[in-house]
Amino acid sequence: MTRSFRWGPIVVLLFVGSLAKLARANPADLGPEINPYECLGRYEAATAHRNIAQIKGELSKRVDPPFEPDEPRSVRAMKLCVIALLKARVGDADASDYYEGALRENPDEPGYEMFAGNYYSGFRGARRPVLERAEQHYYRALEKLDALRRRDAFRDYHGIVEDWVRRQLLLLYQEDGQPLLPWKAYPQHGSGLDAPGLSVSAQLSVSQDTRDFYGNNEMRAFTQEADFAASDLRARSISRKQVWYLVRAPLRYRIRDWARIRHNFIGAVDLLHEYSRSRKSQITSYYLRTASSSPEGDDLPSDLFADVTVQQIGAGYQRVVPLYPLFDVRLAGSYQRVARRGAVEFEPQKDETFNLYEFKPSVSRFLGSDKVTLDGVYALLDLSDAVGGIPNERFRKEYIRSLRLEYALYSPLIMPFSAHRSATRGWYFYGGAADDAKVYGLRTVSQRDYYAGSRFEGSGALDFTLQGTYFTSRTTYADPNQLVPTVLTDPAQKFAGYRTTLIVQWRVMNPDATPGVPPSTLGFAADALNVVFPITHDLGITGRKDYENIRGGVELWLKLFGTGIGGTAFLVTAGYDYQYFYRIERAMHMAHAALRMGWGDL
Repeated sequence: MTRSFRWGPIVVLLFVGSLAKLARANPADLGPEINPYECLGRYEAATAHRNIAQIKGELSKRVDPPFEPDEPRSVRAMKLCVIALLKARVGDADASDYYEGALRENPDEPGYEMFAGNYYSGFRGARRPVLERAEQHYYRALEKLDALRRRDAFRDYHGIVEDWVRRQLLLLYQEDGQPLLPWKAYPQHGSGLDAPGLSVSAQLSVSQDTRDFYGNNEMRAFTQEADFAASDLRARSISRKQVWYLVRAPLRYRIRDWARIRHNFIGAVDLLHEYSRSRKSQITSYYLRTASSSPEGDDLPSDLFADVTVQQIGAGYQRVVPLYPLFDVRLAGSYQRVARRGAVEFEPQKDETFNLYEFKPSVSRFLGSDKVTLDGVYALLDLSDAVGGIPNERFRKEYIRSLRLEYALYSPLIMPFSAHRSATRGWYFYGGAADDAKVYGLRTVSQRDYYAGSRFEGSGALDFTLQGTYFTSRTTYADPNQLVPTVLTDPAQKFAGYRTTLIVQWRVMNPDATPGVPPSTLGFAADALNVVFPITHDLGITGRKDYENIRGGVELWLKLFGTGIGGTAFLVTAGYDYQYFYRIERAMHMAHAALRMGWGDL
């Protein structure tokens, strides 16, 4: 009795445990081994040369019923995987249920984890993938691959799965920079999901250009300077030669670096730092006094332009939160403390310190096979009030607000000179508005952009972007002498223009054509190489038209993965531009280059 009491339950438990272990380890319990790429092959056969309505027809044939009751679990899993891929293609919100169904039917197959991860990294997300969901599936795939190795069930096609999973993890982490901890560094392993990631990134940008690093419109900037110099507040006149001299391409350089802490439960937390300097870029006095040595008397003096130095330090956060069946939302924001010198008129050595708050949310949702994304930006430069002078002229603030709506057409299209429909990388239609309001006491200088465009990314080597932008500037002021508060517009500082932008991109090295992780040389793998041809034309509509121009150039974009140093992504860009201001007959030769360790928020 005593012996039976002590050992009987233990023997039973060991026997049951052995059976459970055998059931998990024996592939025969799941049915015949099936290459997970059978799922992909059936999906491609169901979508090739078909429009979305026809693909939905193929889907309906497979959904009711998804499989026969007596079919083995491995067959059920493969069929559920096909349905999941088709549902993802047509934009059905319940695609994730079928990925999970395939994993339940065949929990040992890592390929289905890979396909589920691809859904969250390639289909879902708002401006960024649903990274935390995707990496859960990718690390589970790596765990299952290790388990297959241990029981000698690792097949050749599992090597392909492993290669693709690690490539997808490289893409997920390409923003982060150089990993300092091993768990999320390349080559990743199954134990890395719950471990923290710590990485550092550095970006160096150098340019000699009429445009700054933030892409502000140079025609508007030069026009505002000339109009303000010619206004009643300053010199009240400006000569043609002074108009000519205001066009400048100062030497600029910027260093951006950050440390990123990433965890699957938290998201990404950044510690930020940025230093930038722009040589001889800011006008020190809009009275535009002339150089006494000039024979014409209207040359600008050498000390008219001052250097501008900006240093920022702060913290940021970002994460994409899946809220389907409603939408995906990206939460991104930062706080930075800014120290600036050289931006105050008459006082080029004056130091300013202020707070910068940024909030950049995005929301996206599929509409059928197509996707709609709404992006917003709100930034507040909380500048310190001016010291001295009239009290109601001391207030200083800058507000930046923008909205952008994009419709991405992912339906297969019949391309020119083709008889069949083919998938593209997307045809995007977008439009938006941006407002930058700088407040100087009772005066507000406003810059507004309204734009619309289209970007076509074909299945071949060429992509095209065409955009039109209507841009304005104006100065409004409140008259404190009126009994009723009145906001007036200064007609001498009102301007509107139109920019046409054409960008042709040639994908010399297409990352989509590279299976898995690209081959490495000396620890670096080239992933993409693009040659880009940007062309713009600025046309004045109202106000001063001196700075109308046409601009064209060529750029090289190269992306590398440092597979020998943890998978760090490097982006190298360089370009040359020629710009001609034809009304004042001034030509500018410009160049720019950047090295980014970590993709960053481009």
